[in-house]
Amino acid sequence: MMSKQAARFFLAVLFVVLATAATALLANAAPAVTPCGHTAGTDHPTNHSPNVAPQAHGPATPAGTTTLLFRETGPAVPGKVVVNSLHFSGNTFTREEVITRELLFLPGDTLGGEALQRKLSESRQNLMNTGLFNFVEITVEEQAFPLLNVHISFVERWNIWPLPVVELDEPNLNQWLEDPDFKSFNYGINLLMSNLTGRNERVSLLAKTGNVQSINLQLTTPYFDHRQVFRWGMRYSLHRSKRRAYATEDNQQLFVRLSDTFLSTEYLLATRLDIRPRFYTIHSLDVAYHYHNYADTLLTLNPRFGPLGNRRFSFMSLAYSFRHDRRDIMAYPLEGFLAEGSIRRKGIWGLESMDVTTIRGTFKHYVPLVDRWYAAWSLTGKWSEGSTLSYFDQEGLGFTRSLVRGYEPYVIDGHKYLIVKSNIKYNLLPERVTEIPFIPTEKLSRIHYAIYLNFFVDAGTINDRHYTEGNTLANKWLGGSGLGIDLHTYYDKVLRCEFSVNRHGEAGVFFHLVAPI
Repeated sequence: MMSKQAARFFLAVLFVVLATAATALLANAAPAVTPCGHTAGTDHPTNHSPNVAPQAHGPATPAGTTTLLFRETGPAVPGKVVVNSLHFSGNTFTREEVITRELLFLPGDTLGGEALQRKLSESRQNLMNTGLFNFVEITVEEQAFPLLNVHISFVERWNIWPLPVVELDEPNLNQWLEDPDFKSFNYGINLLMSNLTGRNERVSLLAKTGNVQSINLQLTTPYFDHRQVFRWGMRYSLHRSKRRAYATEDNQQLFVRLSDTFLSTEYLLATRLDIRPRFYTIHSLDVAYHYHNYADTLLTLNPRFGPLGNRRFSFMSLAYSFRHDRRDIMAYPLEGFLAEGSIRRKGIWGLESMDVTTIRGTFKHYVPLVDRWYAAWSLTGKWSEGSTLSYFDQEGLGFTRSLVRGYEPYVIDGHKYLIVKSNIKYNLLPERVTEIPFIPTEKLSRIHYAIYLNFFVDAGTINDRHYTEGNTLANKWLGGSGLGIDLHTYYDKVLRCEFSVNRHGEAGVFFHLVAPI
């Protein structure tokens, strides 16, 4: 057992050392390379015309470098132009029809200068947000007025990842830091495969052991119609656990562990239909079969653990979700907005052992301010109601995606909550792109990184009518504020270290692996 002070100190030192070492290594490994391949110290590329202004996601690169996404060669082009041809390079796996699905223009389109600039920028963002590419670079050259040729070059992502799994069997990392115990970890392997046929399909096979033994298979097919509107997905999982939270007391989960048998066995078989009529909106329909079998120990410790006191039950669920995403880069947005919502019904035939309806909604807004300053805010809510509300399937505040910052050490039960988050951030280290010379493939050697200083204020409340005794944080307003540092790098990785103080005067240093909003 490691004390929580020692664990936090170790992780804080490790974070600082890794960030410092990575920055030094990347800065010295090779000259900084801009997204169009120009090394630091070149003011402008050859034959650069000012008609199509250089633009980039996020702030400009450091002084002495040029970030250029769109380039014209040849004389200035007044008035409207015609897209004459499209040329792709670097898409070793990805098929051209997958690429053109994300473009807001096609050969033969007639566009004004501003419309061309906007569509080039948004098309690049669409391509980046497919998750297929680390870099997308677009250049435009004049053939003979008013004809323009568009060249798009790609650095594709590595598409087969046999990743080791070290999973913490806690709601979030900071819960574990309160009482560090390495027996709380599960271990395994996660085989991720994507874009093997070049049509943006995805397969994930996860196997792990420890307190939890599980197999999880997920499959997302390519779009199967000629307009690339419909795609299908499925998921199968088997989950058995020897350690399980059975109740919450003093806003801390209480666990029971059995060494010789499993406390829970759960199966899930689900299928999903995604409908993407245009670029930014996705509708999803999900049907699933659930089976749960719990040991008598859990029901003895908490009679409300299962629905109506049942320890063995099964049910069907039906869900609809909606997502409208206009963020610039999904992994770490700086501009745009996201609106999403879902409704899920557990127990769809009226004769099953579950009767719960859950509605979720989120709105996030990102605004560039001035000169490397950015703002963001979000509103997230959940509403659950039904005659079989029970402990096993509730998720209140304190989990990775439903946090009021400053309350990371707590789990706050309830079936209805509302969270408001706000951020002001400063781009401390503007985004750089560099090469690591000793890695032979560009898919891994060419990386980007940026560091942001983050100031935040959060507030939220949760309603709980079942487990309020001894859990003093439910049914009241919560608030927290603080500052942190974010490292955003390639393959959508985000590392965050934050210092926060909640409205009850409790302070701490906390770690996260997703964007703050």
